[in-house]
Amino acid sequence: MRSVQFDRFGDPSEVLVVRDIPIPEPRPGQVRVRMVARPIHPADLMFIHGNYGVVPKLPSTAGFEGMGVVDAAGPETQLAPGTRVCVIGVGTWQDYLVLPEHAAVAVSDKVSDEAAAQVFINPVTAYAMLEELNLKPGEWLLQTAAASTLGKMMIALAIKKGLRTINTVRRSEQVSELKSLGADEVIDTEHENLVDRVMEITGGRGAAGALDAVGGELGSQAVDCLAKHSTMLVYGILSMKPTEAMNSKLIFRSLTIKGFWLSEWFPRASAEAKAAAVGTVMQMLETGELDPTVEARYPLEQVREAAHHARPWGRHGKVLLVS
Repeated sequence: MRSVQFDRFGDPSEVLVVRDIPIPEPRPGQVRVRMVARPIHPADLMFIHGNYGVVPKLPSTAGFEGMGVVDAAGPETQLAPGTRVCVIGVGTWQDYLVLPEHAAVAVSDKVSDEAAAQVFINPVTAYAMLEELNLKPGEWLLQTAAASTLGKMMIALAIKKGLRTINTVRRSEQVSELKSLGADEVIDTEHENLVDRVMEITGGRGAAGALDAVGGELGSQAVDCLAKHSTMLVYGILSMKPTEAMNSKLIFRSLTIKGFWLSEWFPRASAEAKAAAVGTVMQMLETGELDPTVEARYPLEQVREAAHHARPWGRHGKVLLVS
């Protein structure tokens, strides 16, 4: 079978190779999935660069999530061959993946292959972050990088919770796109002052909570947009620059800035919280309330080109590796 691997850390468009390796066999408690579609996330690219939260032992297979069809099942499993599933785990960028049965979730036929491939990392992260912020209906949520796939999903989830959103973009054409999805306010940070606009929108109070995927200057500005006693969750580092915040602001406005990583949230979340997250996401995918945009599809053999296309800035949707 084909497997996308890397022997050294670096630019994915340079270090990824497609190798032919034996098809693995499932053991007790495991299933084998014939992979159909796999998204390329910023986390995947960071993993290949060697600057993700988990550093793999080389050589390593790439890819954190995707969807496919159960091809074989080991003893002590419930998922039957032929079941469509979404999966999470290292090594999805190959033809077949063997993994514990609990890492594969059956998917309704109402959910497309391309949407099912994106169940975990973006929408569950968005859902869990809103749970962490615990905002009240009617309060203002600020998010950076709002035109990203996760940002668009966040708008849909915020609407479901009755929250109002302030969304930052870098290109003027993205304003109308997000407005059409239900965004209350969209700020083009290339032409508008973020802090001034947020204070204008919120009547000088600031946002009740914020989500930042960028860091650097934009992340620092987002801190200045927070209301007293509020929290900003940091879940990305698109700028690869640090967020700066004056100690006086943190002290006298009682602000909290903390990181969020789904890989840390999942182990500590209760079984009920996990089920609620996945269940809500699945339901919204079925109804179309969540509809992940796909910009391009590439076969595994063109993974280098796909990785280059998937670089963080300037896309309108996800890049998928398909079989």
